[in-house]
Amino acid sequence: MRLFIAEKPSLGRAIAASLGVIKNEKGYITCKNGDVVTWCVGHLLELAEPEAYDEKYKSWSLDTLPIFPKEWILIPTDSSKEQLDVVLEQIKKATILVNAGDPDREGDLLVNEVIEYANVSNDIKDNALRVLINDLNPKAIETAINNLEPNSKRIPISNAALCRSRADWLLGMNMTRACSILAKRKGHDNTLHVGRVQTPTIQLVVKRDIEIANFKPVDFFEVEAQFTHADIPFKAKLQNKKRIDKKDVAESMITNIAGQPATVTLCETKRAKSQPPLPFSLRTLQEAMSSKYGYGAKETLDIAQSLYETHKITSYPRTDKNYLSTIKEDEIPLIIENLEGLNDTPLAQWASDADMSLRSPCWNDKKLEDSAHTAIIPTTSAPDLDALSEAEHNVYTAIASRYLAQFYPTAEDDNTTIKIQSGEHEFKTTGKIEIKKGWRTVLGKDKNDTEEQSLPSLTKDQSIDCTNAEVISKKTSAPKPYTEGTLLSAMCNIGKEVTDPALKAKLKETAGLGTEATRAGIIEKAKERKYLTLKGKNIVSTPLAKMLVMALPNKVRDPAITAIWEQQLDVVERGECSVETFMNAIEKTVQSLVDDLKSGKEPFTLSKSNAPACPQSGCTGFALPFEGKKGKAHQCHVCGTKFKDDNGKVGKAIKKIKKLDVKK
Repeated sequence: MRLFIAEKPSLGRAIAASLGVIKNEKGYITCKNGDVVTWCVGHLLELAEPEAYDEKYKSWSLDTLPIFPKEWILIPTDSSKEQLDVVLEQIKKATILVNAGDPDREGDLLVNEVIEYANVSNDIKDNALRVLINDLNPKAIETAINNLEPNSKRIPISNAALCRSRADWLLGMNMTRACSILAKRKGHDNTLHVGRVQTPTIQLVVKRDIEIANFKPVDFFEVEAQFTHADIPFKAKLQNKKRIDKKDVAESMITNIAGQPATVTLCETKRAKSQPPLPFSLRTLQEAMSSKYGYGAKETLDIAQSLYETHKITSYPRTDKNYLSTIKEDEIPLIIENLEGLNDTPLAQWASDADMSLRSPCWNDKKLEDSAHTAIIPTTSAPDLDALSEAEHNVYTAIASRYLAQFYPTAEDDNTTIKIQSGEHEFKTTGKIEIKKGWRTVLGKDKNDTEEQSLPSLTKDQSIDCTNAEVISKKTSAPKPYTEGTLLSAMCNIGKEVTDPALKAKLKETAGLGTEATRAGIIEKAKERKYLTLKGKNIVSTPLAKMLVMALPNKVRDPAITAIWEQQLDVVERGECSVETFMNAIEKTVQSLVDDLKSGKEPFTLSKSNAPACPQSGCTGFALPFEGKKGKAHQCHVCGTKFKDDNGKVGKAIKKIKKLDVKK
């Protein structure tokens, strides 16, 4: 019996429909030719908590850190036990296993870990197959099933996800415990979550917010002159090597300009051609939706997932690719025909006017080597726009528009540059005239592409009159707060944030925090934990986030460190580094971080809280609030004494309990 193990029920049902359904069972489907399809519901298994390895870890103590499991334990997630039993039962009956996880690292791992958990024979494991499905339409699934490959071929990719999971556990568990214990010593009752990717992400926002809060605008001045030729007035700016910061200096420059002849030193017009923007990856889609509609990163991902999974009208969304395989060229006529059928919509008109003979640079097989992903595009299923929510409609329209733009000509502009010499001063201006709309017919102009002034036709060495000159007062601008879209971009291009020359040399400019599939979840988790919050379209840090980031050693919060880890995960994915080698390096890093915190070599610089001191004589602890059986109360974090609550203050001692390990 051949058993397909899908990542989600929707994918499982789509595979079963392609194989030919015989009977729907609880948690699986029997199909023609003896095939069976079952499914996970995301991860059915998760890494166990520290206490699963040893009872002593139930109490949080610096003495028991760091925690390094010798044999990693996976346990069923709370919500998945019933489905896990179904999958395990079907695995026992199977002669051939087919990993049908989503076509990414996590998709490989979450099925492989169930196969490992089932303790199947080496023969079954070695002969397992892999199916890579990017599109839930029947033809695409049928093609994928007809092109099964050995599951072993993608084990390095699965190993990269395994290393990521274990590394996150080691850093998160150890540093969260260490920092929370040290925080309690100073009277803070918060659990301070520390994450390999979450903490550097929070730091990005904290750093930006502090820059904005401390920003003091600086006055500066520009000199602008107006020239006229053939009754066409135009303005040009004085070119300075340094910014002019004194008004009287700027004013002295215009004294001998107005009313004086000047000479044209350059008048050059060049025809510029631009290709359409590439189709969307998940990140570029999230950035676009954040900018245009204010959608959060996870919100956009959920919408894109619904368009793919529920409506089946777009391709797999968790992709970091902007390119398309030439294999998909045979789908072009049907996709455009479907869009033409969307009567009374802009998409229909754009599809009707599309030139299917054109090929933009997005059709590039080399950019997709060693990847199962392509850009997010419409599928061959005809969309029913009435079945979509407003948000789904907006996202689908954006995806379809980007796709249609690939079948429009390049946009063309005439860009003119004029330089004028007036005495010792040089002025410069530019102008742009759109010659051909091309793909802008579909996507319009970029919001930063402002209309420029009309310029006359001039020749080099021509004399021209300056009719006016003025000083324009300006102020420097504060950095802009992050939106979820711009935060995603910063996470993806973290190399730009690194100033340390040694780290910058190691770090690729394009190295990122997290992956395309995980970044939205990282931001969402930081919001749930009250480190980040939304303020209109902007995402800002909370006082708790600032407290944590300011207290943590740089090694823990520096985004360059975790980005280098991500680079090493890429090496694991290529099969050039073993799980053991990667994890040994991570353990050494975590050991060093914990040792430095315990010894004070890397101080945890958290200020004392305003929590009341313990009233017990000789105790140096803080009485921290907790919810007792009879309502709110306080408890000392050192001596363990409980006190009744007295209008928010520490009242009379009511009970003394065993000393808490946290004092260590």
